[in-house]
Amino acid sequence: MATIAVRRVVLFFAALQASNGHWPAENAGPLFFVPPLVMCLYITGHLNSIFPTEYWKEILWYIYCHRNEDGGWGLHIEGHNTMFCTALSYICMRILGEGPDGGSLNNACSRARKLILDHGSVTLIPSWGKTWLSILGLFDWYGTNLVPPEFWILCDNPTFP
Repeated sequence: MATIAVRRVVLFFAALQASNGHWPAENAGPLFFVPPLVMCLYITGHLNSIFPTEYWKEILWYIYCHRNEDGGWGLHIEGHNTMFCTALSYICMRILGEGPDGGSLNNACSRARKLILDHGSVTLIPSWGKTWLSILGLFDWYGTNLVPPEFWILCDNPTFP
């Protein structure tokens, strides 16, 4: 029975595999992927060359459509608000040209900013959020949590399981 199950799984995944070897899939659930991508392109000066203005509109629309009713964003499209995703989405909207009170869908920027301030400000954002804010010059590096050097050693070790 186990052999039959394994064969079925192999056939199933082989059928899903694209001709170039990868397994295509939608990855739209997590809401903490797009803002850092926009931030990286902004920091490196490649935002305009990688994403034309029409893409900016689509990214903004994606952000607007996945906002919770009270104006914040969760870790995924059905998640409750988190300071992390609300702050990253707010910054992403601002980078993509929305003003502080902008956001073409129900004043998304002003509502997000109010939510951030009403819940203790970005000082309550998790470590990765503080790191992004510090990279952008929006948060003092002294306020970020230290990452142990062992973490970076593990990341650089191709033999680590």
